[in-house]
Amino acid sequence: MSKRLTKSLLLLAALSITSAFTFTEVIHWDQKEYDFGKIIKDQPVTAIFTMTNNSADPLLITSVKGSCGCTATNYDRDPIPVGATSSIEATYNAKKLGVFKKTVTVATNQSEKPITLTLAGEVVVE
Repeated sequence: MSKRLTKSLLLLAALSITSAFTFTEVIHWDQKEYDFGKIIKDQPVTAIFTMTNNSADPLLITSVKGSCGCTATNYDRDPIPVGATSSIEATYNAKKLGVFKKTVTVATNQSEKPITLTLAGEVVVE
């Protein structure tokens, strides 16, 4: 083979491999972890997790569950159009003193594997 043809085939192979490994997140999260730092006991705090639907279809959040009764959630139950953003609010009710780490599990129609969001901080006395 000529050198030119060999170089062309190598370039084509490299582009094919690169495109095979290029991955676009179906759901892009601005953040998946929120650290409140120090918070006051008995004063609930809220984190807002914002997502963008990068898929080719509307995104439907099918469930959002906190890891304990101390975490309440709120989210839009309507389908999220392609390219649109939405958010999930997670409110932690700071009843116990000390360091905490809680999770919120999000299931959608776009993935069989749920997404885990994390809330962390330390509850202190005023």
